Amino acid sequence: MQFFSPEQTDALCKRSCAFALYALPGGSIEFCMQADGGTTDSGEEGFMLATYRGKRLLIRKELSTPPNAERFPLLDSLAPRTDATTREQYHKLFTQYTTELKNGHLQKVVLARTQDCSTQSFSPTAAFLKACQTSPRAFNALFHTPEHGTWICSTPELLLRREGDTWHTMALAGSRTEPQAQWDAKNLQEHALVVAHILSCLNTTATAITTDGPHTLAAGNTLEHLCTRIRFTMRPDALPELLSTLPPTPAVSGYPTAEARAFIQEHADIERSCYAGYLGPIGKDSTHLFVTLRCMQVFPNMCRLYAGGGLMPDSEEESEWAETTAKMQSMLNLIR
Repeated sequence: MQFFSPEQTDALCKRSCAFALYALPGGSIEFCMQADGGTTDSGEEGFMLATYRGKRLLIRKELSTPPNAERFPLLDSLAPRTDATTREQYHKLFTQYTTELKNGHLQKVVLARTQDCSTQSFSPTAAFLKACQTSPRAFNALFHTPEHGTWICSTPELLLRREGDTWHTMALAGSRTEPQAQWDAKNLQEHALVVAHILSCLNTTATAITTDGPHTLAAGNTLEHLCTRIRFTMRPDALPELLSTLPPTPAVSGYPTAEARAFIQEHADIERSCYAGYLGPIGKDSTHLFVTLRCMQVFPNMCRLYAGGGLMPDSEEESEWAETTAKMQSMLNLIR
């Protein structure tokens, strides 16, 4: 029996409080909230949330069932601060980004875009429950804070998972919308850059590093990614150090990482906010953090969808646009 009703958590989405509703891949649904409805910047157990730029907060797990929403004041309705990405804007940014690549200043850079979809009588909780049913192998989450608003994600990308002293991560980069016998050189190179970055970050904190891949990973009916799984040993107290260097990986930023991040900040594509950050439950004995992809932000009467694609010097604009469209499909399916 479900321990909450959609009406309970939908009501919390309208209040000045923070909570998370989530399900690990193949796992059951969990609820996380502090008793005061707030957030903190430290703690050993709860739900961690970080934006693309790395600002972190923690919702301590003090409540495991939703409280009465009327305990908290109503939240002023958030509205998007920018318009969604137009096709013309995407073309201009694509030209700007690939010019930087062809000049040799960057090897890869991720171009992201947004799309708005009108909604009526939309239930964030019903959409989350649908994601759990249709994508049980993904990490599914509905989270809400006064600062970030309400978000839903159904992400395939693991950032870090801990089992005792053993840790797992993955390089998930390289995408295609049509299955083929072999991956092309562009995607293979893009994937290799992400693997190299992750291994470089691990060299300062981890031991016994092993890799498995790349393999083809299906993400829905029309999308495939290249995936290399990485296993290593690390002390739990080294996690903050690793989180200061690992995300955002080249899979969601570019390469070289520092230069790509600076370029994106100077030539902003979208207000990324929580998109391409990370999230998930942490505890004394386990950690499950995922990259915030396949996500959307919920506003009154509309949802804003987010997607991005890694550009290389030989990237083709129409192909990249089609890739982002395919990546948004899982969120579109939750609205329709």
